[in-house]
Amino acid sequence: MQPTDSTDADPVVVLGANGRLGQALRRTWATRPDVFWQSRMAGADIRWAPGDRWPGPPRVRAIVALWGVVPGKGDPMQNVRLALAAMDLGAALGAQRVLHCSSAAVYSPAPAPWRETQFAPASPYGKSKRMAERAVADWCGERCDGPEFCMMRIGNVAGADSLFDALNRDKPLRIHRFSGGGGPLRSYIDHASFARVVDTLLTCPVSALPDIVNVANGGVIDMADIARAAGRDPVWSAAPSPALDRVELDLTRLRRLVDPGKTNPAKLLADAAALAQVTQ
Repeated sequence: MQPTDSTDADPVVVLGANGRLGQALRRTWATRPDVFWQSRMAGADIRWAPGDRWPGPPRVRAIVALWGVVPGKGDPMQNVRLALAAMDLGAALGAQRVLHCSSAAVYSPAPAPWRETQFAPASPYGKSKRMAERAVADWCGERCDGPEFCMMRIGNVAGADSLFDALNRDKPLRIHRFSGGGGPLRSYIDHASFARVVDTLLTCPVSALPDIVNVANGGVIDMADIARAAGRDPVWSAAPSPALDRVELDLTRLRRLVDPGKTNPAKLLADAAALAQVTQ
């Protein structure tokens, strides 16, 4: 698939500006004049929903599709429709590439770290994300004149997962304890690192853009350690049998393009606090 004739002078459109990932990226890129932010609600540069007339710039060099249905809220299959809508919009606006928000939920409970070639989602959310990945690949296979794509399988983002929701509530903080005595180990990413990764995927040669890439800081961190760093003592509960003690993403493919840095609890907490202020 050949890139279209958009240029580096054309802007980038971020779909889903009012979601948590969109807000995380927006606060990091607040001064970038080349980025337009879309939402279905007020408060963004572009107020638009699929099926409406596009009111934004007539040409773009790239689209970052951060919109989607999160676990437990709405129909997960909407993620497939939104992914295809992003590709259709990218083709209509001459985008060279479309970056999509996928998830570590597509992976199977296999020994970590998980490589991009491993997937067997169990949850409805994970299945919808994997179906979106396949649908986008099929879309590109049927078209020779559309944008390239990259599915970002993103780990836990500071301030955008269940742990940080619990930290913001005045209730006992319950965390699963596993057989090793600790809590869940997870791949996290702070906001600055996430923005750096996205920018790299926007600016690397189209020929170097991976179809699928894991996105996280290096290493894993115990959720209980994040809680303690926030001044909270976890209330332990026995981990149920389906729960995974370790979710670690293999970053070999990402590191060919950019060093995402290591997980830093202080950065995660600072980002989460800042995100809570803008999403309240």
